[in-house]
Amino acid sequence: MLTLDKLNIYRRFDGDLDGWARLANGHDATDITDTDWLLIEELRQGLDLIAAGQASQTFTASLESRLLHTTADEATRQALRALR
Repeated sequence: MLTLDKLNIYRRFDGDLDGWARLANGHDATDITDTDWLLIEELRQGLDLIAAGQASQTFTASLESRLLHTTADEATRQALRALR
């Protein structure tokens, strides 16, 4: 489940998974997993496709459903949409 805290860690490392793996310690290392990181990347990619008008209605509906099931709340979804 993605949370604002996990997105903040992702943002702090500017989306650099290798940098996080090398440098994270304590809170940054325990509160987010590789799986969470990859989910953020997948959702961002999907949101970018939708924003660019390159996604079908089926894809858009599927991604919206996935967002609802993989994020903790609306604030987390909005923060994810704001990541660029």
